Amino acid sequence: MLIAVFSSQTVHAETKNPKPKVIPSLQEWSGSTGFFTLNENSRIVVDSTYSKKLSNTADVFQQDLKEVMGRNLPIETTKQPDEGDFFLTMQEEKDSSIGDEGYHFTVDDAVTIRANTDTGVFYGTRTALQILVQNEDERRIAKGTAKDYPKYGERGFMLDVGRKFFPMDFLEDYSKVMAWFKMNDFQLHLNDNAIFKDNDREHWDSYSAFRMESDKYPELTADDGHYSKAEFKGLQRLAEANGLTITPEFDTPSHSLAFTKLRPDLVHPDLPVDHLDITRDETVDFVKSVWDEYYDVFSADAVHIGADEFYRNDKEMSNVYRNYINTLSEQAKKHGKTARAWGGLSYYKGDVTVDKDVTFNIWNVGWYNPKQAVESGYDIINSDDGLLYIVPKADYYHDYLDTDWLYNNWEPTVFSGDITLDEDNEHLLGGMFALWNDKLGKKVSIPDVHDRIKKAMPTLAEKMWRGSSDDATFAEFQKLTDEIGLAPGTNLEHNVKSETDTVLHYTFDDGTPADTSGNNYDGTLHGAAITEDGKDGSGLVFTDNNDHVATPIDKKGLPWTVSTWVKLDKNQRNEAVLLESGYGSLKLKQQGTDNAGFSREGYDFSFDAAIPTGRWVHVTFRGDLNGTSLFVDGELRDVLPNSMLLPMKTIGSKTNALKGTLDDLQIFDRKLSSAEIAKFADAPAWTINMAAGKPATASSNETAELTPDLAVDENDETRWASGYTDNEWIYVDLLKQQPISKVVLKWEDAYGKGYKIQVSNDGENWKDVYTTTTGDGNNDVIHFPVENARYVRMQGTDRAINWGYSLYEFEVYQPVTASGMIKRIEQLQRRDGIISDQAARRLTMHMTAVSRYADQNLSEKVLKHMGGFQQLIEKQHEQGNLTDKSYKTLKTDADRLLTKWKE
Repeated sequence: MLIAVFSSQTVHAETKNPKPKVIPSLQEWSGSTGFFTLNENSRIVVDSTYSKKLSNTADVFQQDLKEVMGRNLPIETTKQPDEGDFFLTMQEEKDSSIGDEGYHFTVDDAVTIRANTDTGVFYGTRTALQILVQNEDERRIAKGTAKDYPKYGERGFMLDVGRKFFPMDFLEDYSKVMAWFKMNDFQLHLNDNAIFKDNDREHWDSYSAFRMESDKYPELTADDGHYSKAEFKGLQRLAEANGLTITPEFDTPSHSLAFTKLRPDLVHPDLPVDHLDITRDETVDFVKSVWDEYYDVFSADAVHIGADEFYRNDKEMSNVYRNYINTLSEQAKKHGKTARAWGGLSYYKGDVTVDKDVTFNIWNVGWYNPKQAVESGYDIINSDDGLLYIVPKADYYHDYLDTDWLYNNWEPTVFSGDITLDEDNEHLLGGMFALWNDKLGKKVSIPDVHDRIKKAMPTLAEKMWRGSSDDATFAEFQKLTDEIGLAPGTNLEHNVKSETDTVLHYTFDDGTPADTSGNNYDGTLHGAAITEDGKDGSGLVFTDNNDHVATPIDKKGLPWTVSTWVKLDKNQRNEAVLLESGYGSLKLKQQGTDNAGFSREGYDFSFDAAIPTGRWVHVTFRGDLNGTSLFVDGELRDVLPNSMLLPMKTIGSKTNALKGTLDDLQIFDRKLSSAEIAKFADAPAWTINMAAGKPATASSNETAELTPDLAVDENDETRWASGYTDNEWIYVDLLKQQPISKVVLKWEDAYGKGYKIQVSNDGENWKDVYTTTTGDGNNDVIHFPVENARYVRMQGTDRAINWGYSLYEFEVYQPVTASGMIKRIEQLQRRDGIISDQAARRLTMHMTAVSRYADQNLSEKVLKHMGGFQQLIEKQHEQGNLTDKSYKTLKTDADRLLTKWKE
């Protein structure tokens, strides 16, 4: 019986836990079964033998766990962990297989992280945190054992802060983000200038900056943003606590306009004005004196002396350049440091041997071939410009890195020009990607930069730590990147907690700036006062320059929309601030202009549109990475290609508040569509582009970037482009069946000479409503009889050029209606476009009759009364009761309505 019973039972082997997914991925994993689970008594236990060495790591781990889980685990020092504890300890004898940054990660009833160094233990805590953030309850880690270590020792990122200033909190947050992905070298390019390559002396006035506080040369310090020595030391301490090195760079003898402006006597007479004359001892001594001020400030073992792109046309100057590197390297050694430089010795051919202790960033294989460098005995870092350079908003290098290609094809052994080094080459230290702000701070914003870095860093971190693997496809890796997110304790996205997509809503109707959004972001009045004369009920009146409402929010990340009604006094100040924080200002009137605008990061921007004064106006500002838009009374007036975070610290300003009354202020956590904005502004339905933001589908894309959604994003700077055949198409889904009678196509140079506009209600069977064989590009405004449809398509038949079809925008509009024209008359009267109240009443009476007969479908009577309406607007215009603009608006609307009923 025992045999029978036993044989009838099925014995299942428990499945071993798969490798946890983290970035960078683990080198080795041996799974067991079950899970470690945090409990009510969980602690961070530090091995008492190593308590001093591991105290900083334990502190950072405690704070990050609190950010992730909302729990403050106690730190205790002992030799033995209990169930549910994290145990931090070190190797009794050094384990050469994991090096100085690797670690053992053992998950049982407790999690034990053991390494040769505190840095290795710290990296193990990053692994624990990344696993926890992927769990819904943030409490479990699969049991098993990992052995993890980097394939490459140098895993870096360089940020150009010389051409664009970044506040210290940005650098601090990025230090944490780099540590989150086990990156270990954050190089800061601390001086530079606008790009010019000729010898014109007018370049003296070009932009330049030196970002460090200088006691020795106070005039060298940039006025538009710099770091104090105390701030920089604080950044280095933070970085050290996160296993990271801050590598400082002063770039000389070129890229040195900040230095030559201070000492114009030291500029080379025959070279561009940003080139120091290093043929003179006085010049070299000056550069050494700059460095001398900071050797006690900089804690890194290596400093970067720049040496980038200097004049290189003769052997004599090459020898001078080589000696210059040697001089700065010798100076660094005297201070206990080594020097790094941008590689250029393939171009700087000379007799002088450069110090072998200098490490070169191989930024361009033409300037310094990596094979030549390692064969000459130099340590190198792969910073290949063709693969690893980001230059935001430029038409050279990469605007965004090709992370798909890098993930599948690159690691630090790979250079441009099909050059590959052996993995075990002792002189190849690793890699470093770079972001250069060649376009300076006005064109490139902080969120622009962040978006490019965050999309590149996980991939580069993976390839520099793990190397190549088949653990995940790139699509799977991207999904994991989203799940893991950025480092705890950072908010580089500047997200604001909100219950819905309405972040803040002040109606002022209860006599206070109370937030009705449900988020309880109530404001506090400072000078500004509640008035009963709002647009609809109470409003907020601003009288003095410093009138404002203080809010609990400093600034908000992209995307965002601000919607409000405003009545500006006719005698407006030079500057009228709507919203403000230390980051910048959103303005109803930009200083020095009559137009609306904004200021951010030290730069001013103006729209090509003014906010009318003396009447209620609906104003909407909208921002995302594509730029910032202005809507006035529901109509898009201008789009600037410049992005900004939304300042929210004050409504109004402590110094330059608007003068007038505000009502119904709403701030949204998304980009509202033009239809939504027009609805808030009570605009007629036919002025609303129904295609904006709707799903779009195309037969093909010329490239992966030129997608159909870009034709409906309300941005004339972006576009969809098709493949190179005549029979290409794009359609938009309006999401429901509705009347349409107008399509606008905003073509790029690749336009349709022949095409059709088609409509459908199922996306499969199409009806032609317009056909042309004589298209001429630019903006095509196409009217056709009213159709009730859900889908609208541009079907190409004949390309104008050999490329495909390319549209900046594909817009769809409803027909004009009589009831809508009554609203239009009210709107024009409110805008003072109809001068006489009596004229407005007569126009409304006529259109009310038209609306009544239209509802009864009595076309003859509609046509008769429309004729009378057209005669009336002619007469009122002649009598001066209609402005020219209002006359043209009403005439156009009336003509379209008349055409509709004739059809």
